[in-house]
Amino acid sequence: MINTFQRLSVVLILFSLVFSSTAQTTNEFWPITSVEVHELGARVEHTATLVFSSESTIIVQGISSDIDPQTIQVDLPKGFDLETVQYDVLHDDSSKSSELNTLLDSITIIELQKKMFEAQLHTLNEERLFLQANRDIGSDSEVLLVDDVIEMADFLRERNQDLGLEILDVQIDIDAVNKDLSKLYSRYNTLLSLGSDSEGIIELSFSSEIDSTLPKEVKLSYLIKTGFWVPEYKLYYEEGEVFVRRQAAIQQKSGVNWDNVLINLISGKPAISIAPQLIEDWVLMEQSNSSKAYRTIACPDFSYSDYEGDITLDEITDNFVGDSRFSFHIDGNQSINGEGNTIRLEVDSFTLDGEIEYLAAPAINNSSYAIVHCGNWAEHKLMPGKAQVFSNNSYLGSFNMSVPVVGDTLKLSLGADPHVMCSRELSAEESTSRKFGGRNKVNQTWKLSVENTHSDSVSVNLVDRFPRTQSRDSKVEISVVVSEGGQADMQAHEVLFKMELGPNERRVVTYEVIITYPSSMSLKNL
Repeated sequence: MINTFQRLSVVLILFSLVFSSTAQTTNEFWPITSVEVHELGARVEHTATLVFSSESTIIVQGISSDIDPQTIQVDLPKGFDLETVQYDVLHDDSSKSSELNTLLDSITIIELQKKMFEAQLHTLNEERLFLQANRDIGSDSEVLLVDDVIEMADFLRERNQDLGLEILDVQIDIDAVNKDLSKLYSRYNTLLSLGSDSEGIIELSFSSEIDSTLPKEVKLSYLIKTGFWVPEYKLYYEEGEVFVRRQAAIQQKSGVNWDNVLINLISGKPAISIAPQLIEDWVLMEQSNSSKAYRTIACPDFSYSDYEGDITLDEITDNFVGDSRFSFHIDGNQSINGEGNTIRLEVDSFTLDGEIEYLAAPAINNSSYAIVHCGNWAEHKLMPGKAQVFSNNSYLGSFNMSVPVVGDTLKLSLGADPHVMCSRELSAEESTSRKFGGRNKVNQTWKLSVENTHSDSVSVNLVDRFPRTQSRDSKVEISVVVSEGGQADMQAHEVLFKMELGPNERRVVTYEVIITYPSSMSLKNL
């Protein structure tokens, strides 16, 4: 009998050992170790070191609730197979973050304060209405002393004044409470949009023919849609060179922080399937250039306001076909918050060789614009992005930098230079207007001047516009005569003078506009 019980005990022990070795389920948090950030999307990678049994099931917690399950990839050690992969999102009150609960408590308390202030305001308004309805001073007595009248009038006046101040104080308190509530609700909604009331989990089932007592490394990765980056630049111009600091503005709203991770940047967007995707159409967008002087400058719209602020996903194009595929590595481990805050990281720095040329357009500015011509820009993997310009320890402004076709020269504006001044003036002495043979003929002579107060010689493109007709079949005829060294472009309706100015040199050029039209009509803007 004893032997029978001993044998049964041994069998039960062996069965429990076999069962425990073949059916282990554990819940774990795998740290994020690296992230591959694209211009539209990011691949997040977790790494863990595990000891496997012949059959293991691991539930990886702390996963974002907005990942694409079809992009999950698992890198396994040799000798192990992945049986199943399952992604799920848990929506449970117990999974809500402590910050959400704290916010709800704060909102409840402040809502109660608001109701108390509103009740107090209602009471004060009722008292004011009562006093207004009973402001007549009277008495059943035939005799009403003057002192009593004065005392009652003083009371009404002082009480109405006090009520006005008390009502104002309560209204200020209600406004302050509403502002606090607005901030709390905004924060609460932000956390909800980030999935703070939910948690993603990935369940992985492994199998192997033998148990392994040695730790093995496993990598888990997936794609999120709310991570992206855009390039930004700081341009420093000094003595014919442009020193460039390239930065990456990175943002992610997965709700899970990237703490102390390796960051790699890749242009374009990631593949969302293991099957080859169709290449998007490469469509050339036609755009007319209205001015030869302006058409290749990288910043037609220059802003002198400080640039700071968050980027948004709406600002990024979703079509990268035709763009070069670049990759950049960020040195050291970085941390990026999962709530959509923009983090700017240094990527690299380099120097662009440049020659400066001035664009003088007296019709829009008395100061000429300094333009740097850079020929070696393509070898530095330049991409379109926000650029801030500095020169001689001064911040000049920011602009959205575009890049030309490879092989063309990159032209960057450094803003207006007060040391190269320009002006335009209509010469009254040389301008005439007369009638002949049923037609009017107007001759306008414009004087353009440019002056260089630099200690060195400068190259200047002096440009001005002349009028055009509203339609091609107009009865108005326009012709232009320029002085020596000038060019007239009848399609762009502009005149251009290229010149070299020595130190402290001033030069004046002229062009004449001849306009002929029927005497039966009149012209505006002439």
